[in-house]
Amino acid sequence: MNAVVIAVGSEMLGPGRRDTNAEWLIARLIDLGIETTWRAIVDDDVSRIERLTRAAWGEAGLVVITGGLGPTEDDRTREAVARAMDVPLVRDPEMVERIHARFARLGRVPGPRQAIQADRPDGAEWIDNPLGSAPGIWLGGDGRALAVLPGVPAEMKAMFDASIADRLGASGAGSLARTILKIAGRPESYVDDRVRDLYATPGTQTTILAGSGIVELIVVARGADAHAARARMEEVSGAMRERLGADLFGHDHDTLASIVGGLLVSRKATVATAESCTAGLLGAALTDVPGSSAWYRGGLVCYADDLKLSLAGVGAGTLRDHGAVSEEVSRELAAGARARCAADFGLGITGIAGPGGGSDAKPVGTVHVALDDGAEGRAVKLNWPGDRALIRRRAVVTALDLLRRRLIA
Repeated sequence: MNAVVIAVGSEMLGPGRRDTNAEWLIARLIDLGIETTWRAIVDDDVSRIERLTRAAWGEAGLVVITGGLGPTEDDRTREAVARAMDVPLVRDPEMVERIHARFARLGRVPGPRQAIQADRPDGAEWIDNPLGSAPGIWLGGDGRALAVLPGVPAEMKAMFDASIADRLGASGAGSLARTILKIAGRPESYVDDRVRDLYATPGTQTTILAGSGIVELIVVARGADAHAARARMEEVSGAMRERLGADLFGHDHDTLASIVGGLLVSRKATVATAESCTAGLLGAALTDVPGSSAWYRGGLVCYADDLKLSLAGVGAGTLRDHGAVSEEVSRELAAGARARCAADFGLGITGIAGPGGGSDAKPVGTVHVALDDGAEGRAVKLNWPGDRALIRRRAVVTALDLLRRRLIA
């Protein structure tokens, strides 16, 4: 069985919004041996939802739709699904009573539109919602199924695990196993060249993704059962790990910061930061990791040149002779962070994130990152294209990877 996942909601099409429901569903479906062949996000227009539902139903064994089941005017998924299935939308009096009873238990009075949550395509079953008022919808037959779930993540997840997973458990042709290998410090083309021939391994599929200085290899393997699928996945991912060596920093839910934190803990070591163009983003990435107080001492944000002098101890002559964006300043920022925060390691970042401020000698995207360990230290110069946010994210990734490689050396 293959699946299509559709997210409904105009808000999902705004900038900076991720469809985390679909990401979660795709991972859970893999656990059940079901591969998702495509996914879509659509606004609250009933005609467009209908067309997408028809297309998905026409080619997939399973269609999962999230969103648009509330009581407001823009919640049109029920209507669209009924139209796509060529059946009328009918109101269930028993569900109306259940919705009213739930509101009464909470000491609330249902609004006049709450009853539309009791509408369902004729012939559909209800999917119980233990956390909210909007029930889900299940349509099945001829070896196919369509599930409609609320867009609220907690409700969607609880309903899927409680009511849908068991129905689908025997639907996949065999089992799937999935892992994500994470690589830092190398471009996508380099990683692809190292492992490309392994993409053709029978029973597996590999996808390569790149962004903000990190490359991901998503390996999915199919087997007759869970053990066989995992063994095949481990065979391919193991070969990739061997080829990638120290460039590989983690897998699945690992982050560079969490890996760095674990390495620091194992060495009973600490780190401090001094940042100019990233203005605290490196410190924020490190402290996103629970327990980081055990190994992150603190940081200095030295955006202005006078603060590079007074806070981090950068030499006035260094600034005069080399400029604020230079290897020399990045090294002194790192040394100042280590010394003034009493840490074992210091990281320093200085650069031009843009969109202005560049020159022929130092164009936008020029960033210097340095590590100080009390000995010789290390420094890296970057010059990447991209917008301000991308340049700063890449600088943070580079600093974390610089420390990681020092800790595993």
